Amino acid sequence: MRFMAIFVLVAIAEMATFFWVGSIIGLGWALAIALTTAVLGSILVRRAGISVIGRIQERARRAEVPGRELSDGAAILVAGAFLISPGFITDTLGFLLLLPPVRDILYRIISKRFSRRFTVITTGIQTREVIEGDVIDVDPDLL
Repeated sequence: MRFMAIFVLVAIAEMATFFWVGSIIGLGWALAIALTTAVLGSILVRRAGISVIGRIQERARRAEVPGRELSDGAAILVAGAFLISPGFITDTLGFLLLLPPVRDILYRIISKRFSRRFTVITTGIQTREVIEGDVIDVDPDLL
């Protein structure tokens, strides 16, 4: 219920802001700005997303938990949703979420909040190449 109320309030605020900006600069310019921010935002979200995927893969190769990278990925996903929806308020929030310092502040706030609720224990992955005794080579097609 709370989510629906927030959704309706944001939609009303977006419409009011759009009409206000349109009355100042004109409806055509307001539509042009909304379209431009959607296109520019999708390009920036794609670039940021590819960067985060690369960082997640690098952390996985080093057998580390990519907590910060997953948080960045979630923020970029939300930024993309904000940027493709028409409106100046959500576009502003979307562009803010694409800024690494804003994501850093958000990560610290969220991780502090969750660290009070959960205990996270991480273990390193250790691999050893030890062969003792006979080695049996099994053909996977026979299984």
